[in-house]
Amino acid sequence: MRITDLPASTMRVLKQNKLISWFVIAHSLFAIFLGRLFAFAPDEVGYIFTFNQVYTWPIGTTAQTASGWIAAPTVFLWIAYLPAKILNVIGIPDYLAVRILSIALATLTLYLLKDILEKSLGKKWVSQKIILFVFFIPSVFLWTTVGLRESFIIAEITLFLAGLNFLFQGESKKAFVFLFLGSYGLVSTKSYLWACLMVTVVLSSIVFLLLKFEGRKILMFVVSGLLLPSIAFASTTSAFALDYLLHTSISDTGERSGDSIIQVYVDSPGTGSSSTGTEMKPTKELITFHGDSTLITLHFYLIDNPDSLFSKIFKVIHLDKKIQTIWDEKVAIGLIHKDKQVGTDTSSLNGHILEPGKITRPLTLIWAAFVFLCGPFPFIVNPGSAVGISSLESPLWWILYAVVIVQFTRFRKVKFLRDPQILFALIFLAGEIAFSALVEVNLGTSFRHRSILLAPLVFLYVRLAQRAKEQKDSQLDAI
Repeated sequence: MRITDLPASTMRVLKQNKLISWFVIAHSLFAIFLGRLFAFAPDEVGYIFTFNQVYTWPIGTTAQTASGWIAAPTVFLWIAYLPAKILNVIGIPDYLAVRILSIALATLTLYLLKDILEKSLGKKWVSQKIILFVFFIPSVFLWTTVGLRESFIIAEITLFLAGLNFLFQGESKKAFVFLFLGSYGLVSTKSYLWACLMVTVVLSSIVFLLLKFEGRKILMFVVSGLLLPSIAFASTTSAFALDYLLHTSISDTGERSGDSIIQVYVDSPGTGSSSTGTEMKPTKELITFHGDSTLITLHFYLIDNPDSLFSKIFKVIHLDKKIQTIWDEKVAIGLIHKDKQVGTDTSSLNGHILEPGKITRPLTLIWAAFVFLCGPFPFIVNPGSAVGISSLESPLWWILYAVVIVQFTRFRKVKFLRDPQILFALIFLAGEIAFSALVEVNLGTSFRHRSILLAPLVFLYVRLAQRAKEQKDSQLDAI
């Protein structure tokens, strides 16, 4: 079927939302291209297992223990995964159905942020492209395509921020729904981020009272954003999940080992001859890898799936040989060590252990936060292939930070410190950074968790423009 054969209404939607259309197409093609390859997001296997097992009766949490959804209410997962389940029932593979849901959530995030921008600046191409650029930062593009929780987290934070914006724009009904869904979704998805969000709710509400904002709006903000989601979560989650959350300690989290260990049996070539004079056959040796999960998964995937599109492309550009060379080098190192371990000085992202900051030593938080925001740093020493490739993305984040700072400079006359939306986003962003500085223990998770900064950073960018337009319109009305 040709694109011209599409219904007129569909064509009209595509024409009116070209950026979003290209966004969906690019993510969908990438999701299909990856197929059942989980090398770039090994945890995706656990989430797909949860998706396949969670729709059972009677309700149980067994399905959730294989993924990060361990503390999520099962009812929440039933509702959250329902669109993917429908796709799966009509014949779409489980991995692709979950990825399509992830893409849909990322698209919702983009739409909400783009909508705020368009209400202030109209459809200015440059500003729209800046937002789109952020979503195409390689790691963000990856996390919002695969079936992890990042798309859920980013969408839930954006829903909450959009709800706050609706509240102070006078759209109370939308505000109530968005604040509740964002908060309840986040506590079900990532409890420590929700705790950070709620601390921000309390602190910002105090600031709003001091600045004499309308009391009714502050009350609605606290009720719909904190109290009702807390009651809903406590009513729908399991006793195990509540116990798990209540006994989680920040200090314990920061003190956990950041080492990622994987054990693999590999062929060990026979050496010498047996007593009968026959050549010894290769044996199996158990090698312990520290990190390198992507390398391991890629190695076996290329062997087991030689006819997949991914494998064929890797073969054409000779990356399959590069993967094999690195694999052979790692295995050789492991075989010559007495303890059969390899990767304590690995080039793998997860193999690089970070030193989190300590509350008792405040200065350590500064360096830990800096590494979280700006690392890994390119062209420093010889970090290895995985870290070296990942470090090439870091300048893109530096550009994003610069763009937001320039936006503050550009609209410095809008009295943004008296704007409730901007104040809240700033406090929450500071809390996110401080918390990450306390708990990130390896470069791999730090690299992935940085994507959660996307929502508040872009919200600040678009809200500053909206605030400037509001002040300009107010001045025009006064004339």
